Amino acid sequence: MKEKIPQEYDNVLLKNGKIATLMDQLDETHFWADYGTETEEEERLFWEAPPVSIDDIEKVISRPK
Repeated sequence: MKEKIPQEYDNVLLKNGKIATLMDQLDETHFWADYGTETEEEERLFWEAPPVSIDDIEKVISRPK
C-alpha cells in the first residue's frame, strides 16, 4: 500500500505519539497543526507550538473526503 503524503486537514500521528490535524500548509514541508483544545496545555500548545515538519509525521491516519 502506498503511503499517503500529508495534506491540509489530514489527521496525522506524529513521531512523538501525539495526534494532530494539519490546519494550514505553510510550504512544501511545514504545517500549522491543531492538537485539540480540551485542556489548558493543549490550548497553549496550539498557540505556542512551532510548525510541524513533514519529518515529524509518522503517518496519515485519516483524510476528509
